[in-house]
Amino acid sequence: MKLNFLNSGIDSLKKGFENLYKYESINYSNSSSKIKEKRFYFLKDAILFIQHGIEILFKSILNQHSEYLLFSQIDSNVKKALLQKKQRKLNSIFETDLKNKIHTVTFFESIERLKILPSVDISKSLEERLIELESYRNIIMHSEPYLNESQINKTLDGLSDDLDIFFLKNIGSKYKTISGYSLLLKNMKKYKSLLKQKELDLKMHSIDTIVKALKHSNISIGSNELKYVTNLNSCAKFLTKIFESDLVFGTDLYNGYCSGKVTRIKRKSNDIFEIFTEDNDSYFEFKLKGIIIHIPKIVSDKSPVIFIESDNIELDEKEWKEEFTEEYNGIKLIHYYQSIKNDKIIFQDQIDDDDDEFDYEKYESYVRFFTKGIFCYLNIQGLEYNRNYAELVEKLHDMDGKKLEIELRNNILE
Repeated sequence: MKLNFLNSGIDSLKKGFENLYKYESINYSNSSSKIKEKRFYFLKDAILFIQHGIEILFKSILNQHSEYLLFSQIDSNVKKALLQKKQRKLNSIFETDLKNKIHTVTFFESIERLKILPSVDISKSLEERLIELESYRNIIMHSEPYLNESQINKTLDGLSDDLDIFFLKNIGSKYKTISGYSLLLKNMKKYKSLLKQKELDLKMHSIDTIVKALKHSNISIGSNELKYVTNLNSCAKFLTKIFESDLVFGTDLYNGYCSGKVTRIKRKSNDIFEIFTEDNDSYFEFKLKGIIIHIPKIVSDKSPVIFIESDNIELDEKEWKEEFTEEYNGIKLIHYYQSIKNDKIIFQDQIDDDDDEFDYEKYESYVRFFTKGIFCYLNIQGLEYNRNYAELVEKLHDMDGKKLEIELRNNILE
């Protein structure tokens, strides 16, 4: 058997996330308790394969920089093996007769060595999650695992994006992403040519825009795939980038509002966002929790779709009056007007319908939503999409974003 670091690592990483998706499909389903017990075997394999894939790919990067970085210490066995490799003109030190006597660095030490390389940058948050992953792996390998399932999910949340971006940057085009992202980038010219032949210019423009947004926001996703993203900075960068384009987006909100054309999205604070809809000349505010991006098959007339998930906002009585809150199907909101100078707020219920003195031209209309859920979806106008999404958002508005990702993955991917 002959496998180099790169191919072996990629294979393990892909198998790890395949097992993670199987685990999630069971964990977030309504299966019987007996069936749900099987999820732990998939989760166990996910941890083992993902950790192994990362460790081997780390060693691939070390090997690229210098073979000497691979070894825990350069002892007599390593020196003899290196000499034998040179004399026999072998490709790898692991082809020598001394391969079983060579000790490579541990997972933790490989991270420490990568950190000292000038061209490699491992964020503190990624490093912490990798160390957590290693601890899960050690417990599984050496004892009876009694681990906190929610903590494991937290560790693995968004990890595929972080790994894909890290390895693409430090290994290059030889690295094949966990998602179909690297394949999407590789085939962009081919896709554009096919779309042009089919006179699908809008789809070509939309995919070009989406790919630029994915690069800008460090999100890894390919053709006919979907992904749930909870990193708020990545979400903000992605949404901002697509709205910088001249694409026209439509949407429906989870409380039944049909807003028509969405022309702007803005991050007002760390997690509070607003979208502006041209058709009803209003701003809709919400607390962002995550987004689900769905890219259908590239060579088709189908629109990419982005579902936005909101989170609960605590009602601050000093700023928002409980007496003015409206409720629809469990969704709390307040409709208010803010002066264009941003120096005054008037709640809708404070305005008398017969009051001709209120100057609407000096105010802008806002609706602030306080309730978590699948807030809305965005589709590119002019392209086909599932017309049932509006009903889906309204009916499943209280579904968790991760659960919706699994539901969509199981039902809409061709």
